[in-house]
Amino acid sequence: NAAAMAADTIQLFLETGTIRDSVNFPACALPARDEEMIHRVCVVTENRPGMLGELMSVFGGAGINVSQQINTSKGEIAYNVVDLELPRNADGKPELSSFKSFDELQAAIMELDGVKSSRLISDWCPGTGYAIKAGGEVIGIGVDSPEQESYAALAA
Repeated sequence: NAAAMAADTIQLFLETGTIRDSVNFPACALPARDEEMIHRVCVVTENRPGMLGELMSVFGGAGINVSQQINTSKGEIAYNVVDLELPRNADGKPELSSFKSFDELQAAIMELDGVKSSRLISDWCPGTGYAIKAGGEVIGIGVDSPEQESYAALAA
């Protein structure tokens, strides 16, 4: 049934970042990690040389390990799914010397030229963490986002 297939596709995208059967985006699937301390980030960028390196430098600069990632492209668009692992102290608690917050990490990602949008996927915060660039302004990081009718209305 087509409706069930569409619902499954949307659910898979929201929960894991997987893209399949899309007209405008490349197919992309990164296996889920069973580990509790893995956080997934999905980033839409321009498909150009050096873009992936710039993105990975943001994670390295925050002292965050990339445990796995995939980059796929279609035309001028690249889609990246990245699993991040926060550094840990000997007692297993997050070491936050370089990493301050997911909002700051997402702001650093969105500052890169060529980044179109980013989304954080985490079990502890489902359905949040989406940011988009519209007219040179970043919308959606933190709770101080300006009111708008919809993200689609921003692109119009």
